[in-house]
Amino acid sequence: MEIDTVQNTYKTIALINPNTLKPPISPVGLEYIAEVLSQDGYQIVWIDLCFSDNWEHTLKMDLSNSNIDLIGITIRNLDEAMMSSQTFFVDFINNIVQLCRQLSNAPIFLGGAGFSITPCEILNYTQADFGLVGNGVNSISDFITAIQNQTYAKFPGCTYKNDDGKILINPSNKKLINKYPTFLFHRNFANLERYFQEGGQVGIETKRGCSQKCIYCVESAKEDITVELRKPESVLFEIEQLINRGINVFHWCDSEFNIPLEQALQICEAIIRKGINKKIKWYTYGSPVPFTEELAVKMEQAGCKGINFGVDSLHNKQLRLLQKPHRYEDIKRLINILNKTNIAVMFDLLIGGPGETKETALFTIEHALKLKPHALGIAVGVRLYPYTVLGQNILSLYKTGHISETSIHGKPIEQNKNLYHPTHYLSEKIDTDFFKYLSDLVKNNPSVFLSLPANEEGSYSYCNHDYLTNAIKNGSRGAYWDILRKRKIS
Repeated sequence: MEIDTVQNTYKTIALINPNTLKPPISPVGLEYIAEVLSQDGYQIVWIDLCFSDNWEHTLKMDLSNSNIDLIGITIRNLDEAMMSSQTFFVDFINNIVQLCRQLSNAPIFLGGAGFSITPCEILNYTQADFGLVGNGVNSISDFITAIQNQTYAKFPGCTYKNDDGKILINPSNKKLINKYPTFLFHRNFANLERYFQEGGQVGIETKRGCSQKCIYCVESAKEDITVELRKPESVLFEIEQLINRGINVFHWCDSEFNIPLEQALQICEAIIRKGINKKIKWYTYGSPVPFTEELAVKMEQAGCKGINFGVDSLHNKQLRLLQKPHRYEDIKRLINILNKTNIAVMFDLLIGGPGETKETALFTIEHALKLKPHALGIAVGVRLYPYTVLGQNILSLYKTGHISETSIHGKPIEQNKNLYHPTHYLSEKIDTDFFKYLSDLVKNNPSVFLSLPANEEGSYSYCNHDYLTNAIKNGSRGAYWDILRKRKIS
């Protein structure tokens, strides 16, 4: 597409990572944005609040010591997406926006995976000036030009307030120049040595997006669900940059590494050909289908140490209701394939969706235990998001009086009609006896985790989890579930 250009009057851009949770997780997307902007001639003021003892003081010092033209803030998640937690991360983002307003006259824009979930709602809540939805690697520089030119009302993926005070979002556009597949990222902005030391791993993307259509997932709710693939050569370049800095344990940030299957095989083969497979260890998320024995072998040869599979359920009725592409038979075949390797396996279950009964839930957990994955995560209750199939269905049922209040947990829908704040659905067939069963289960099995606050026994919340933080401090490395499964239970 054609972008209007003018003399570049914006020179200096502050980019803020607001995630202060521990263990620290490196802000991959923000780093990618910083490198693109830097290559395009902008001066970047990198403001990382993760390691700050006083975030307000850090912000004041960094913004007051620089002549800032624009301020960008990334949003990774809206909340923990756990029914037992009502922590709403956007409240903190709002505090940051307000302090930036006091310290600078520079326009403020928001972006990131979390922002793209509910862009209009977040812009309204924080009163930031602009937001950008979509892959910022391809669009960020043109987006900033559009802000300069006052042509943002036409820019694809821009969220903004019009003259009438209404917040609007422009449709995306595939005609932007696609830098993402081949851009060579050096990862020089964040203090990744410290992230590795205190976080136990560093994230890398091999792709963005997911083509599956799970009814609860924000990925499936996107206007454009095209999977954007990176070239294996660019992924290898990034890995080598990090190896040279002493960082050798990674987590692929992809929604599902094995979708598409061909891309996953190409990444593994490229790592093996380059000869760096013996120098690294990595973990990833995966889909139970498509998954082949060839892929398992290649992943192990390429350095994969663990895969977290979004299994959700082992009951075929529930899998159909969730619109998952796999069935119980696929899970049995999957575990047989992976049992021939040394790759650790985690099953993530999602209990309590529409149609769930105590019987279907027990079937899922008991059969999962029989398959003996190395770790089993059990999330109870489904976070409702506004643009997903599940979110829309629940809102429709609520409006017509066909949804039981006992199945809604967290902020009541009456006070949260756009599902912006944490609201969860839990089938009313899941009773207190089932929760006692789960509590007893984690007491006797260190490899089984529940969606509980981080300070509770058996939790696999990664937000300010003391055991994880201390384990990494004492030398543990890898995916957090792989570290947690080795803990001793009291």
